[in-house]
Amino acid sequence: MQLGIGVIGVGVRGQHSYELALARHPACTLRAVSQYPDVSPAMLEDKDLVGHARQYARQHGAIYCDDCHDVLERDDVHVVSLMCEPRCAPALVEACCRAGKHIVRDKPMALDLAGADRIVNAVDRSGVKMLVTLNTRFAPNLRLTRQRVRDGAVGRVLTAAFTYLQAGGPLEGFTATQGYLDSVGGGEVTNFGHYAIDYLLWTLAEPVETVYAQSASAFYDDYRSVGMEDLGHVTLRFADGVVATMITGRTTTQSKPASYFRVDITGTAGAIACHGPESCAVLTNAASQPIGSSPPPVEAMVQAFVQAVAANEPSPIDARDGRRVLEVLQAAYTSATEGREVSMGAGASS
Repeated sequence: MQLGIGVIGVGVRGQHSYELALARHPACTLRAVSQYPDVSPAMLEDKDLVGHARQYARQHGAIYCDDCHDVLERDDVHVVSLMCEPRCAPALVEACCRAGKHIVRDKPMALDLAGADRIVNAVDRSGVKMLVTLNTRFAPNLRLTRQRVRDGAVGRVLTAAFTYLQAGGPLEGFTATQGYLDSVGGGEVTNFGHYAIDYLLWTLAEPVETVYAQSASAFYDDYRSVGMEDLGHVTLRFADGVVATMITGRTTTQSKPASYFRVDITGTAGAIACHGPESCAVLTNAASQPIGSSPPPVEAMVQAFVQAVAANEPSPIDARDGRRVLEVLQAAYTSATEGREVSMGAGASS
């Protein structure tokens, strides 16, 4: 099955060009590129709205469409890489669903839970497949860790911790603004916390009952001026009593590698520690299990999604997964703002 790829949204801050990973797949071809109406100037960062998209299309051998709905009307486009700001995502997802196009959507899936519900409902009604690009699930050591936890290698899980700190300061050219906050909904806890929360929900597979969070604008004056966090600490208490913590942020440290990344899971029969993108140590009596070779996480994720589309199987990371993460994140921001533990009610689960 040959899949044509269309793009809605180019050069939008924080939205990654997953169409390029799709185009590297032998079953996919990049066909058409467009912008979308009402792009926030803060998210486009002074790029020429049309000129930048036209240049991008030429660079990658695709045609440029003046109207994003023209991309959706093309018979040779089957999958849309939806790289719009979260504020605009619900309406554009609904348009993709009406056109019967599968969707690859960067995180955050939407600005808030109301938008996430619109997306989930549209995808459910239409039957299209949607990939939310939480590619941490496809890191080989994290997949192995989850497998070992689910197989009982550490016994009953007691605690889990996920740390993801990006070093080197903000990305080149970025300045925190109110326009950015209005379009995305949060700072670095939103940015990196998506990966941590999704992995904890996916691995522990129990509802989250309570959330307690603290956040700070610890490093950057522009973040501080608009009330945007660059560092956050979140504690999740799960229904089975497991307590999980996550620390995420963007620091001033100049180091290589550019990120500090670790996952630790402790149970009644041992512990598992993942430090960095490759290592995975099991502190139990079980024999060591090699990680093995595999494609980089983004490539592996795209391959799994293309396979799901071709075989009419469920998306490996779907809209409901994206909504669950957003629900926990919203509770974390409420907790940090109000200084209290927040109950999840029915709970968010994998």
